[in-house]
Amino acid sequence: MEFDRELIVRAQGGDESAQEAIVKHYSPMVFRLISRFFRSREDVEDLAQDVFLKLFARIEQVRPDENFPGWLARVTVNTCYDELRKTRRRKTAMEIYGPQFEPSVAPREPDAFGKARIALQGLDPKLRIPLILKEVEEMSVEEIARTMGLTQTNVKVRLFRARKKLA
Repeated sequence: MEFDRELIVRAQGGDESAQEAIVKHYSPMVFRLISRFFRSREDVEDLAQDVFLKLFARIEQVRPDENFPGWLARVTVNTCYDELRKTRRRKTAMEIYGPQFEPSVAPREPDAFGKARIALQGLDPKLRIPLILKEVEEMSVEEIARTMGLTQTNVKVRLFRARKKLA
């Protein structure tokens, strides 16, 4: 925690080496969270860059004594939410106004992992994100609540509903 506090204070002062250290230290967490929502490496890299740009644009708002990893996870999840909304709008627009074509090759049958991923992608993001944070990232209900800006009760309800829909 002292490591985080020192880096944040230095980064707020404009120290580029502190900013680089923050990126190096937290990029695995950011990449892991984003990759739970997006499969394309290019999308993950673009969104990670967006997350760090947002972080350093708002570095003055970060309180050094607070839970920095939780705050960064929240920024990451919110960035993913934003991108999912944009993607959904683009997809809807393409379905309405885009070219119409018939697929020429039948898709192959997915394996068990593929079926699970398809089932997860079918969930509403409000249900999918807490489930991924709980089951894949192994975050506690309290951590998920802080990260998503929800109450612990609301997180538990969303987890219950997500599991029920997948059953």
